[in-house]
Amino acid sequence: MSFIINMICGAIIGIANIIPGVSGGTMAVMLNIYDKLISSVTGLRKNFKKSILFLIPVLIGAGVGIVAFSKLLEYLLDSHPMPTFFFFIGLIAGSLPLVFRKASETKFRPVSIIPFVIFFVVMAVLAFVNTSEAEESKTVLEMNVINWFYLFFGSVLAAMCMIIPGVSGSMILMIIGLYPTVLISIAHLTKAPVDSITVLIPVGLGVIVGILGGAKLIDICIKKFPQMTFYGIMGLMAGSLISLYRNSVFEFNVEGYISIAVLLAGFGISILFGSKKLADFIDSRKKVKNKKVKD
Repeated sequence: MSFIINMICGAIIGIANIIPGVSGGTMAVMLNIYDKLISSVTGLRKNFKKSILFLIPVLIGAGVGIVAFSKLLEYLLDSHPMPTFFFFIGLIAGSLPLVFRKASETKFRPVSIIPFVIFFVVMAVLAFVNTSEAEESKTVLEMNVINWFYLFFGSVLAAMCMIIPGVSGSMILMIIGLYPTVLISIAHLTKAPVDSITVLIPVGLGVIVGILGGAKLIDICIKKFPQMTFYGIMGLMAGSLISLYRNSVFEFNVEGYISIAVLLAGFGISILFGSKKLADFIDSRKKVKNKKVKD
């Protein structure tokens, strides 16, 4: 049961990671597996078996989610951008109370407001960065040494941002002009496998390096400065809502009312998955399973 749950969580994180403005780290927080995900990545050497048993279903789910939903995402963002973005606004807004609870586990210190303000401002500024030219600049890359390293280091940067709740790795790819190339390569994996794999190899290597390095950094911050880290995360998440809203271009019409409805649905789903009751339920199911195995 836990394998399937972790795989579903991985699929949700994978889908989120290919949506500009939506953070896979945020989805991990929403699903209440963020801390375990970071500790599993950073603890691969010390607790290899335990870490790998958790990471395998998550990675499988993420891979399936990215490949299966890349074409659907392409269609939804092109044909129905407003309700699509509003759904993810609801998901992120609904996950803020969970992060606030984590930040409130220790006595409040006024200095913790500083990272919230800084990261909120950073995300707000990024939201107003004009990425339209970057999106159109490189839909197809002619593979050479320079472009290989461009894809690799761009993916390292995006992956490091990707595991931070509130920061979208896809948005970083969009800003540096690599998003269309990566999305098209994933979506056309079956049609043009050679060209797609040629592009995705440096991207994949960059993601691995970025996640391993970034996860260690985040793990240190959470252990040494938990409250400031989570307040910073809240700032990133709140700031990312501005980017999503700007991309949605809200209008008062039928699709606008649908957008409001899916926003509320996303908010409710996020609250449900982030609730302590659901976390306790999942933990209780795991304990029941472990008990049965021992018996």
